[in-house]
Amino acid sequence: MQGLKKFYVRGQFKDSEVRILTILYDQATEGTMEPVVIAMSSAFNPFPAGAQAMGPPPRKTVEYGTGIVVSEDGAVVTDRQVVDGCMSIVIAGHGNADRAAEDKEHDLALLRIYGARGLKPLGLGNGSAKSGVELTGIADPQSQGGGAATSSVKSLITPVGSGNDLALTPAPGLGFSGAAVLDGDGRFAGMAVLKPVVVAGPATGAPPAQAALVHADIVRDFLKANGVTATGSASDAKASVVRVICVRK
Repeated sequence: MQGLKKFYVRGQFKDSEVRILTILYDQATEGTMEPVVIAMSSAFNPFPAGAQAMGPPPRKTVEYGTGIVVSEDGAVVTDRQVVDGCMSIVIAGHGNADRAAEDKEHDLALLRIYGARGLKPLGLGNGSAKSGVELTGIADPQSQGGGAATSSVKSLITPVGSGNDLALTPAPGLGFSGAAVLDGDGRFAGMAVLKPVVVAGPATGAPPAQAALVHADIVRDFLKANGVTATGSASDAKASVVRVICVRK
């Protein structure tokens, strides 16, 4: 009972997913609704046989991420999926940006902003992608009352499966995709990317990591392959990250 309403909830857990049916009705109709509710809940089939994965949910019309300034002339590296399909890309405080290059395998994107001043590129030294790290990014405005404050969160690096993939646990909140990852000595260990969650279908093996680390070597190789000389020396990641805003149709 909630107020003057009765509700019936039935859920089923499978693998890493829970699917729930909720039926809400006025208590004055209880005599009519009770047998209907039982029939509806009995017919509820949350995981039908043969269901296929529907893939990740559609991207937001306006999406916020984090970018890492890597050169004084306006090169910014971020998560490719944050800027995928954008009509326009804006770097908060600096204006529009162009997408110059991308690496689909590792979800990296290179952005260019022109005429920007006072940029402080992050030093991309050889950090250690082991154990505890600190992520520095700009959380989604909805999670900070419309603000644009830069913040840092702690995370742990854990291997995924038998490959070279590295997960970040716990996963940071929205807006941190593209965040700078620094090791315990304050050196660059890589970039964080948030993975879209598959919304339906049976799980096959272990679920994918919700957040992953793109190793510093991969980021440096990507920049070098696209003609970016990363000569930054800033050690304070909060001064070197920017908010990336993607506007889609």
